[in-house]
Amino acid sequence: MAVFRINKNLCAFSPSGLYFAHALQQELTVRNSKTLKSTETFIFTNTIELIEWSPNGQYIFCANVKEAIVQIFSIQNPKWKCKWTAGSAGLEKITWVPDGKSLLITSDLNIHISIWTLTDQNIVNIWNLKSSISNIALNEFGGKLAVVVTADGADNVEIYKMDNWKLSRKLMCDKLYSIDGIRWSNNGELLAIWCATIGKSRLLIYSVVTDAHIGAFSGQDNVDNQSMTTLKVEGFSREFIRGIEKIVFSPSGQLLAVAGYNETIVIINHITWSIILQLYCSPVIKEEHYLSRVYKEVTIDKKNSRNNSVSRLIAEQNQRHPLDEINERPINIIIDAKQNNYEICIAAVDILEFSPCGKFLAIKHQLYPSTLWIWDLMADSLDYILLKNSISGISWEPTRTRLLIFSESSIIIEWRTGHNPSYFESPQGMAVINGKWHPNGEIIALYGYNKTSVIRLKD
Repeated sequence: MAVFRINKNLCAFSPSGLYFAHALQQELTVRNSKTLKSTETFIFTNTIELIEWSPNGQYIFCANVKEAIVQIFSIQNPKWKCKWTAGSAGLEKITWVPDGKSLLITSDLNIHISIWTLTDQNIVNIWNLKSSISNIALNEFGGKLAVVVTADGADNVEIYKMDNWKLSRKLMCDKLYSIDGIRWSNNGELLAIWCATIGKSRLLIYSVVTDAHIGAFSGQDNVDNQSMTTLKVEGFSREFIRGIEKIVFSPSGQLLAVAGYNETIVIINHITWSIILQLYCSPVIKEEHYLSRVYKEVTIDKKNSRNNSVSRLIAEQNQRHPLDEINERPINIIIDAKQNNYEICIAAVDILEFSPCGKFLAIKHQLYPSTLWIWDLMADSLDYILLKNSISGISWEPTRTRLLIFSESSIIIEWRTGHNPSYFESPQGMAVINGKWHPNGEIIALYGYNKTSVIRLKD
């Protein structure tokens, strides 16, 4: 176990797992992930606000968004440096292209994106980007970039080849009222394109294999045309999905989770693109929810009032204690009533993540900030994890079905298949916002507001 000071959440393992990098002020430190001994230190020109490893692990960039400066450092050749300044266009987002040879840089207000190639210092600009959250999608396996563009009052999707950054395909998508998001499947064969507007929401699936649209989904279509038996979920309220707020592919690409604006999540299959499972995030866990298990975070008493001794103090991160299981029903889930969250015009699903095996889906809705739904898609059952504080993040272990849940406190919830959920305390009682796993699992970097702690979790 080791603790290091950092800027915000700026720490990350390299893709190969050989190195661990963390940033503090203008200093970027790269360590051996096994020994955590420093192997190299790089100095950035400004305060570091972003870092990201290249997919091949040979480079790492540092960026300052306010000053619109990006600097790349080489692990194999520490003396080599490369610097890029956005200028008046500004800098909003930056990420590596999957080949590890180029950077994709989004300007302020999504005016355009720039692809900066390191080998020849060439820059390719793509203009007329639509200003939306999900307007860019990189295909890691297929070597393609999809972007949503607006021209002459119409939204289209342009697909570029990464080897030469030339336009290879333009999808008109005239059946959509507007294009509000795009996402590639994990295997890079399918591209989901959707309109989010309630009443006009629609999802189209494009295949790069057949070079054609192969499926479509609409929540309203399912209300009109599908039988209630298809949408029936035993013991749960049946709410038809309204709008398309967020989507995520399962790791295999055979399932697609779609979240609507009415606290409803549906699972659609890759054959007929119709609903096979549906979940409504109800604020009440009722008696008929007989397949559900409810676990509640235990209050830890640091001192015993009688003898002033430690009673339920957790000694170390490998010492786990079970959560309390609640069997009585009904249970009212706590609804967010903080005034500072009233600024949210529409409460949204802010966590929607499949497990690496694809059998489980973790869900958190902003209306219920201290509750996590873990949906077993094989058994169509739920585990409810009820925390005392708002959930700040979750992290699936990449090599097994283990989930860590964080709530800006020193208590970390661990959920695993075949075990009851448990909890342990972070090193030195550090308030943890989230965590980043080593690519091979077991080791995780927990991070708070200004520090990170690297620990090894044993079974």
